[in-house]
Amino acid sequence: MTTPTLRPLRTYEPIRGQVLVPVRRPAPAPPVVQPLVTPDNGQFMLIATKILEVLDGRRPLGHLRALVADPVYQAAITRLRTTPPVGVRYQLSSIHSCQPAPEVVEACGLVETARHGVRERRAHAMACRFELHEERWRCVYFRIMFR
Repeated sequence: MTTPTLRPLRTYEPIRGQVLVPVRRPAPAPPVVQPLVTPDNGQFMLIATKILEVLDGRRPLGHLRALVADPVYQAAITRLRTTPPVGVRYQLSSIHSCQPAPEVVEACGLVETARHGVRERRAHAMACRFELHEERWRCVYFRIMFR
């Protein structure tokens, strides 16, 4: 009976006299930073609704100061000065959001407008962008697309 001989494994054990060179491993991916405040469609719907209520005159302009960035606030002032709210009511029907970055949320929605005394409603698209600022979401872009 012959005795078995052991052979080195090619991928594991070096052959006698062979020099192994260590392989550099790729650097680990940076950890994903989660925002301190998680996005919630309810938050964005509330902010967008307040903006619409200011635009149609149901809410005073000062209520927007903490919710929106300065360009959005100035645009609301200009809009109210050039086209004062007369019998138009805005209602946010739906909102959909995505988070392209940890501290950014982009949303779109459907806004219905109705004129006082008229049953006809019109639908318009809305686009907005929210950024996390001091642990609170602020609207930095707001636009209603009128036809």
